Amino acid sequence: MQKVPQHSVVGVVPTFSAAPDIILVLVRALMVVTLAVMSIPLMVLLYTSVHEGTTVAAEFGWRNFQNVLNSPQFYTTVANTLMLASGSVFVMLVFTLPFAWLYTRTDLPGRPLLLTLLTSNIAIPGFTVAMGYVLLLNPSNGIFNDWLRQFGFAGARLNIYGLGWMIFLQGIALVPPAFFMIAPTLQAIDSSLEEAAAASGVRRLATTLRITLPLAAPAILAATIYYFIIAVETFDYASMLGFPVRIQVVSTWLYQLLNPGNDLPRYGDAAALGVLTTAVALLLGFAFVGATRRASRYVVISGKRREQRLTKLTRIWKIVAWGFIVAYLSFALVLPLLMVIWASLLPYIQPPSWRAMSGITLDAYREALVQLPALAINNAIAMVLVPTIAVASAACIAWIIARSKTPWRGVLDVFVMTAIAVPSIVSALAFVYFGLATYSILPLYGTIGLIVLAMGVRFVTWANRSLSSALNQIHPEAEEACAASGVPRGKAFVFVTLPIIKPAIVFSWFWISLLTLRELTIPVMLARPQSQTISTAIWGFTVAGNADIASALSVILVAFIGTLLLVFGRVTKAISV
Repeated sequence: MQKVPQHSVVGVVPTFSAAPDIILVLVRALMVVTLAVMSIPLMVLLYTSVHEGTTVAAEFGWRNFQNVLNSPQFYTTVANTLMLASGSVFVMLVFTLPFAWLYTRTDLPGRPLLLTLLTSNIAIPGFTVAMGYVLLLNPSNGIFNDWLRQFGFAGARLNIYGLGWMIFLQGIALVPPAFFMIAPTLQAIDSSLEEAAAASGVRRLATTLRITLPLAAPAILAATIYYFIIAVETFDYASMLGFPVRIQVVSTWLYQLLNPGNDLPRYGDAAALGVLTTAVALLLGFAFVGATRRASRYVVISGKRREQRLTKLTRIWKIVAWGFIVAYLSFALVLPLLMVIWASLLPYIQPPSWRAMSGITLDAYREALVQLPALAINNAIAMVLVPTIAVASAACIAWIIARSKTPWRGVLDVFVMTAIAVPSIVSALAFVYFGLATYSILPLYGTIGLIVLAMGVRFVTWANRSLSSALNQIHPEAEEACAASGVPRGKAFVFVTLPIIKPAIVFSWFWISLLTLRELTIPVMLARPQSQTISTAIWGFTVAGNADIASALSVILVAFIGTLLLVFGRVTKAISV
């Protein structure tokens, strides 16, 4: 006699005498593989840091750490890195907090336009902004400095190569993503508190500083810690603005250890520096997790949610606010993009003039189009596979964390969350060793496959946060009903839960695809001649002094990203209907 399936109404897996839940087995297998891939490269990094020689056959020792700590450039590099990271975060907050407050708490006219402009700012990669300012302000032939000389100010010039400019440009580049992290929290704060303060005679500025911002403190602190780590790992500005004047930070030092020019790569020293950087970043990562988990202490408990009352700005303050926004966008988007477009049309850098316009040529675009097919193939592979790997892995992990009753799900959540604390430059370094150590078994080293794997795993944390938030908004009763009807959990996950969170999945996939297209740090560490991407080619042409070809490729890349943003907006609007 065939057994009747046994199941419970409340989230218990039904027991069948037939085949096991294949989909659930695959979900768990994908989760295990993802966690293994996230762990193994770091284990290789640790192994390499304490062994002298190759990553496969070497003697144990601490010489690599001694070489790094005793290096004459160690303390200078650490000081430069701390100044760059802290300064960038400060600049970021100077712009982000006013923008978030204006968008969420005031009646500023054209608020949707502000959101659109900040989103569009992501279309121009950081290395393109840096290149635009190099073309404008480099001391030898920068366009602005040429103008100063023409008008008789030969002694006055601006020098883009310096830590101050690195801090400023990297800080304004972090504003759009930080805005999207902080703005939702400010928007959720009940306006009745501000109304009560106004009724008690408290001034608007004091209300913002003493009530609104303290309630948003966890989100602000989390963004500060998160983007401090991002500022440490970012390679774009540090390489383009630091290399020419030998200003070194951790990310550029790691790159130079692996690419020393005429010398042999110092893999052990690079691994030791990576371990030290990761240790500090992990401490900040735990602080980030703590900041996000303390957010519940700042929740304002109220009854039925009523419509928010926005702070009314006077006409003068509306003009000042939009002047502030336009000034930011001019520095962060318009000015560098115009410089790059201008440089792409000339064989060499020169200030705009009628004489210069007569020399406009499309030769740089012709050369860029010759280079483009091979680069575009690698980018297309990465743009499809990286978000697919990240979103598929994150969906499985987020679902198991949200629905599993096992005690280790908290550990899993912390592990995935703190994985972002490992800087991407260090993660790329770990995958270099991983590729070398496993080449005889898995020949990924030097291919686009290794770049895809490194970037896919890197974005799992980002996708996990987005999908976890969506899953937490869904009551498990739909899956419980499926279990009561004898539907396996894996089938319910694929055919019931995933369609419900489809908007979050599509949003994460598209967003990671865009970030993959403009990513430089991981590809520049892992790319070889046959695995170059558009971003690494732009960086290579810039370093080689071919500013016109680099600018032409940058214009093509920005146009492509802008087109994808339009498609992204249409798709997300369609699935939200």
